Amino acid sequence: MTDSPVPSRLEKFSKENPWYYKDLTGHLAPISRKLLEEYSHIPPEDVDSHVYKLRDILWSQAPYPCIGEFKFLTLNLPKHPKYKHLLSLLRPSPPGPGPFMLDLGCCIAQELRSLAHAGIPSTNLFGSDVVSSYLTTSCELFNDASTFQATLVPANIFSPTLFEDSFKGWENKFTVVHAGLFLHLFNHEQQIAVCERVVKLMKAEKGSMFLGEMVGCRGGGYRGPKQTDFWAKGGERKQFLHDEESFAKLWGDVAEVTGTKGQWKVESTFRERAPGEGDADGESKGRAFFTGEGIGWIKFSVERI
Repeated sequence: MTDSPVPSRLEKFSKENPWYYKDLTGHLAPISRKLLEEYSHIPPEDVDSHVYKLRDILWSQAPYPCIGEFKFLTLNLPKHPKYKHLLSLLRPSPPGPGPFMLDLGCCIAQELRSLAHAGIPSTNLFGSDVVSSYLTTSCELFNDASTFQATLVPANIFSPTLFEDSFKGWENKFTVVHAGLFLHLFNHEQQIAVCERVVKLMKAEKGSMFLGEMVGCRGGGYRGPKQTDFWAKGGERKQFLHDEESFAKLWGDVAEVTGTKGQWKVESTFRERAPGEGDADGESKGRAFFTGEGIGWIKFSVERI
């Protein structure tokens, strides 16, 4: 990947960007392929062409690296240490509305489709993303416009009127809130603000859980993408990455500002990236968007006790 900055907004959409992969080979995990075949009923021989076609539609809407690198189909929840517990939390008993889950920054809601395929009622699943077109296009990608009954809402997590419009009625609603490849997009102060909103969204009862995964770094601290971040106005943006210790401290700060000290069990695992491995903790071994020593992957859970 070149270290030279991207000089103009128009180049965002260039398919010559290093994170626009020309070849799907090695970048679609077997579990994701299986979801498209079994859940979306796409013939095995048509999966690749279907993914190429929909990737270019998503790229034309907002060309984030996760789209160019086919990471929008990565399923991290099934590999999370709390996945089996998550399924037990979300299975209704008795049958009926709830318990509910929200996926923040859900992109195309691939994790929610995977949960629906695992037997969780889609009526109990919610997702939000700042790119509204991703949410509508996702039904075409997964071929489920008539069957997927989740609630997908475009929203900016930092909106001062979030709970008056996009998330109206969502306070204390969710047994589970998930954030995948989301928190590492922000600086430390913004992460605290996001987590304050997460606490507000979670049910105020024992067992409710916030979990997810993100790029991290040994020792915690500010890192920037390898290339100047042309998504940020005003030049390069630094993002705060975590390891186990710094994430625990972050949630300590969140508990302080939300008045919930002593009410949480915080767990996380950090794994340093192997040489040649990409940012994602999966089968795809692409070029990493973050550079430097100590970069890796952190999975976390925060459970109300």
